[in-house]
Amino acid sequence: MNRDKLTIKIQTIPDSPGVYVFKDKKQRILYVGKAKNLHSRVRSYFSTPYDYKKLSLVDEIADIEVIPVASEGEALLLESSLIKKHQPQYNVDLKDDKSYPWVKITSENFPSVLIVREQKNTKDQYFGPFTDVKTLKHVLRFIRKFYPVRTCRKKVAFGKSTRPCVAFHTKRCCGPCRGNISEIEYKKIIDGIKAFFSGRYRNYCGQLKKQRDIAIKSWDFEEAKILNERIQMLEKMEKHLPWRNEDELLFYRTVNILPSLGVTLGLKKIPATIEGYDISHISGDYATGSRVVFKGGVPFKDGYRKFRIKTVKNIDDYSMLREVLRRRFTDFEMNEKPDLILIDGGKGQLHEVMKELESLHINIPAIALAKEEEIIYSCLNPKPIILPKDSEELHLLQNIRDEAHRFAKSYHLKLRSIRKIK
Repeated sequence: MNRDKLTIKIQTIPDSPGVYVFKDKKQRILYVGKAKNLHSRVRSYFSTPYDYKKLSLVDEIADIEVIPVASEGEALLLESSLIKKHQPQYNVDLKDDKSYPWVKITSENFPSVLIVREQKNTKDQYFGPFTDVKTLKHVLRFIRKFYPVRTCRKKVAFGKSTRPCVAFHTKRCCGPCRGNISEIEYKKIIDGIKAFFSGRYRNYCGQLKKQRDIAIKSWDFEEAKILNERIQMLEKMEKHLPWRNEDELLFYRTVNILPSLGVTLGLKKIPATIEGYDISHISGDYATGSRVVFKGGVPFKDGYRKFRIKTVKNIDDYSMLREVLRRRFTDFEMNEKPDLILIDGGKGQLHEVMKELESLHINIPAIALAKEEEIIYSCLNPKPIILPKDSEELHLLQNIRDEAHRFAKSYHLKLRSIRKIK
């Protein structure tokens, strides 16, 4: 394709999110990228190339293929899969052969918090990967300002005092090498940092507030002051939280949580798209159902659907659930099936869902997550699956279930309020 034809083709590229693929004269893939706006992004390569590598890439481009998708999340997932499949030359070159950074918390009695490029020691705890290195470094500087954990590599044992480093004298380290802090107190600091990077900082803040209130009631005002300072620190850090960026959260869950969840559940493929379902009613009145969609581990609001139950008049959650599944897979679009179905409920709900899917000749794995007990029932495993309470896979499933519950309940309350007005 000559340059004139290439220019015409660029003009016809849509403004939607998606993935673009640059090819050479022999139709070999040179580069795969994602964009919020395909037209603007592709055009930018031919108007203002940024460096010699991109200039070299542009010179080799003979054809362009674009794949529009519904959202940025889908674009990120598709880009990732295409890069893994084709290993384009320029996707490596343009990243300068660097791997994504991780936050490492060492497995020592007095752990260090470091930025690393590789996961070497399985005993250490890693958080990431992060795509925005600058933001990560800024966050760590902020953390160390309020949580003065050590950064040195010397071996530290409580009760054995050694010569402190410059960080201690500049108040950037709490001085475990001097015996200034116990392992228990140091662990509390590390727990706060772990909660922050795992996205559980709000739960951790809630725990700290309870501890603070208990300290106040016990007239332990010194402890209450310390706890209150930690709460304020976490609340200040929230605005610097990397997970506030949806792309970061999507990348993190796509690379880490979803593959792990797939293995845990015994799935044949990564559950990139998960649909959550729930029923809401009071004594059978104004019964509603919901479908929520999570792509890449984050909500995809365009896929949400609400159902007013039509065929079930009595208190029969099982039949209501079957109606919702039937309508979803017959009335709505079938061009995209989920990789996993999640039901708010237990064994009974899962059994009914599988019966309905079987009657519709639909082969999609399904699980149910029961409230309170937080036990996972799977169609692929006769035994219930129990994940640790701090498991990020469990947190994701809980998020989907709770979102389905919220969506169904909000529609139910809306119908009731309309009835009261009438």
